[in-house]
Amino acid sequence: MNAPQKMSIALLGSVVIAGCSSGSSSSNAVLSDTVETFDSANIDASSYTDYTYFNLETGQVVALTEAEAAASTNWHVGFRRNAIILNGGTSGSGSVEGALGAAQDDFYAADEPVNNVFLNASADAEDDHLLATYDVSTLTFTEDAHQASILGSGAFIPPDTIDGGWYLYNTTTHAITVNDANWWFVRSNLGTSYAKFNATALTYDRVTGLDVTLSFDVQADGTNQFATTATFNASVPSAGGEDCFDFDANTAVACSSADWDVKVEIAGRNFNIWTNGGVSGDGDGAAFGPVDAADAALYTSATIAPGSGTDISRHYTADANASVFTENAWYAYNLEGNHKLWPNYRTYLIDLDSNDNTSAVYKLQVTSYYNEIGLSGHPSIRYEAN
Repeated sequence: MNAPQKMSIALLGSVVIAGCSSGSSSSNAVLSDTVETFDSANIDASSYTDYTYFNLETGQVVALTEAEAAASTNWHVGFRRNAIILNGGTSGSGSVEGALGAAQDDFYAADEPVNNVFLNASADAEDDHLLATYDVSTLTFTEDAHQASILGSGAFIPPDTIDGGWYLYNTTTHAITVNDANWWFVRSNLGTSYAKFNATALTYDRVTGLDVTLSFDVQADGTNQFATTATFNASVPSAGGEDCFDFDANTAVACSSADWDVKVEIAGRNFNIWTNGGVSGDGDGAAFGPVDAADAALYTSATIAPGSGTDISRHYTADANASVFTENAWYAYNLEGNHKLWPNYRTYLIDLDSNDNTSAVYKLQVTSYYNEIGLSGHPSIRYEAN
């Protein structure tokens, strides 16, 4: 294969890739006039705890424990309920990477699902995207990577700024400055106390590193109102490292301890703020946001919405594993109030070995989330070599 562009999924957000609309080819695909040549499989991914591992070259499920899968290169794609991972990066010891080939933009309007398009789509009508031949040199391939729930949009702000969420990056001067307009809500490592915070000061020097001040309003365990404040003056060397904070105790703590709630990290060229939960820690930490300053000022509680009194504790999400399938979901949920998943027939390109320019690249679509008797957690896939 031609050497594709490659990059990790980073803090600044996902890469937008132009794709094709339903029933039409994308700018990087040529429709095939040949008969259907793809293979299909229905996979039992009904476990809530264990992945089912699949080898695209053999077309077989590979029976592996989690520990065995972590050391194995004999699988390419893993399935658990509606989640899909690739054997590379943070998900495995392989070098598998993925890219979006057909984006199915006409299934969405302003990033919201168009119900009638989803409900009237069918696998037969959408197979042209799978049968297309894609120019992989035009695609951006990514490996699986951990993604913080405290995340910037990565949006470009004219004329020369990128939104990093709690910081701004100037593409001309390469300066990094504070963005105090965004706020986040954070759940502690114990899952019983909360806070809202924003970054109020930031300096960065390529030699000395990052100094950032995070200012917290804290909602103690057993309460439903912000009552105290805390301040985290984080300092991380430019070569990489981390600094951790316990907002209940209003003190810096060792990142090796179980007591931290928020971690500031430099990892390569990425600046991250992690919570102690999900893929980032053993605690029950999570976050939601960003919320702009005007709206954040209305919140006197981290668990009750202003005005309505609605419980918002379920809005929090833990740091998670990200892949091409999370950046570009293969489904929509709860259309017209029906608690089901509908596929959008996006086509993904799966490079089986990103370290080998001659390795096979497979096209893959998910066409259903249910088996023949309607049980969920049994995704149907179809796939073929590009």
